[in-house]
Amino acid sequence: MPGPAVDVRCGADRAVTAAPGIETRHAFSFGRHHEPGNTHHGLLLAHNEDRIAPGAGYDTHPHRDTEIVTWVLDGSLAHADSQGRSGVLGPGAVGRMSAGRGIEHSERHARTDPSAADVHLVQMWLVPDVPGTAPGHEQRDLAAALAEGGLVVAASGRDRDEDGPGVRLGVASAALHVARPPSGRTLTLPEAPYVHVHLARGRADLAAGADRVALGAGDAARLTGAGAAALTALTDAEVLVWEMHEGLGDA
Repeated sequence: MPGPAVDVRCGADRAVTAAPGIETRHAFSFGRHHEPGNTHHGLLLAHNEDRIAPGAGYDTHPHRDTEIVTWVLDGSLAHADSQGRSGVLGPGAVGRMSAGRGIEHSERHARTDPSAADVHLVQMWLVPDVPGTAPGHEQRDLAAALAEGGLVVAASGRDRDEDGPGVRLGVASAALHVARPPSGRTLTLPEAPYVHVHLARGRADLAAGADRVALGAGDAARLTGAGAAALTALTDAEVLVWEMHEGLGDA
């Protein structure tokens, strides 16, 4: 693992790809977008921020051996898969799809009314610990837990989080925490070799060791061996924090 580092990535600097009714901002190389040296952080392979217009979305397409976690910030996202499962994700609910040995699914704005607001979501991909498992899907509503303003386990493969409110993840050394801190609230972030902090809305200050950085909506910080860290909301905010205890390629 490299030495201690805090790497801030401004949301405005993210690469953008577009399709009819869809705008996506990429944290890492993804699909046809390739940035040498920017392929992942820890175990996180994709961290895409999407805005999808009414009537638009991703038609049925395949996945294999990927853990996909979806968090909706605004609007409603409808999903369906080749195993007959379907549902709608809205703000405060987390979805996890384990592609396993292979599955097809679609994700679209749940409304077709052109007057409806765009769906705004963040989707994150990781490689599962065990390939070729049975595909699966799970979603949970975390709205009540989020109302307290602290960090809530949204998705985790860690044993300590088995009875938590979030969905189970097929990655034993990773967990996603989400919070909606009110202005002035300070959150103590999970300490791990790799931490990814994405400020989805609002403004906040991040303190990690000797580093003090300001984050705005859409900005992210990649912490590597940074030790204890804390985030203070300067406005009402929403933050997604990945805690990862190993990285791709670690011995």
